[in-house]
Amino acid sequence: RPLTVTREPVAVRVVAAESAGPLAEELAAAYEMAHPWVTVEVVVVNSSEAEVVLREGAADLAFLSWRQADPGGPVLWSTPFRRDAIAVVLHPSTRLPGSSLGLLQEVFRGRVQEWEETVLIVVSREEGSGTRAAFESGVMGYHPITLNAVVMPSSRAVVDTVSGTPGAIGYVSTLRLLPEDLEKVVVLRVEGVLPAPESIADGSYSLARQLYVAGLSEPEGAVRDLAQWLLGPEGQAVTARFESATSGRR
Repeated sequence: RPLTVTREPVAVRVVAAESAGPLAEELAAAYEMAHPWVTVEVVVVNSSEAEVVLREGAADLAFLSWRQADPGGPVLWSTPFRRDAIAVVLHPSTRLPGSSLGLLQEVFRGRVQEWEETVLIVVSREEGSGTRAAFESGVMGYHPITLNAVVMPSSRAVVDTVSGTPGAIGYVSTLRLLPEDLEKVVVLRVEGVLPAPESIADGSYSLARQLYVAGLSEPEGAVRDLAQWLLGPEGQAVTARFESATSGRR
């Protein structure tokens, strides 16, 4: 008779940055289906909070959209697992043409407040957001975002605010832009390029970034198995399918 081995149940705790939250949940569900003895618990917070949760030992792995430059404490183990990008989104009434990084900086600094007789309403993510940190790094340089910006606590709130506010302009992770959102907002060309999967992958879209899987140290045991699956062909195939489903007509 063939020997049947019963695996001991295992739980792996994952904390994910908000922009990577839906992808993390999709990957967790796919991993559990292929490994029924493993439960992957996913908690979604903003990127800086995700790093804090990991460092406090309340998670085994983290999906980070931004690594803090000087967080203090020991250096984390981390490796990139996918590229993402920041999409600049407009209310359909906002008549801003395909934009340079310089013009975007002027708008988000509050120095350009009107375009073709339309008053511009700047919409931003909150402090601690990895998407905000990536946008500030890629667009703002050393300049702060205007204090008059409408600050939103999530990508979904940014999309809803921009879609419902004439003259609004904001930014959001492409992983959080759904096909139905493209019926409500306009995605801006940055330096003449849209954030399509191809332009993100080849680097021609200037506001692309890396997403990271991280741990307090190099993973071991069941956590290592999950990390290897995420970085291997099976996990990457799930990620590609997720991106294809969310990319719509970008």
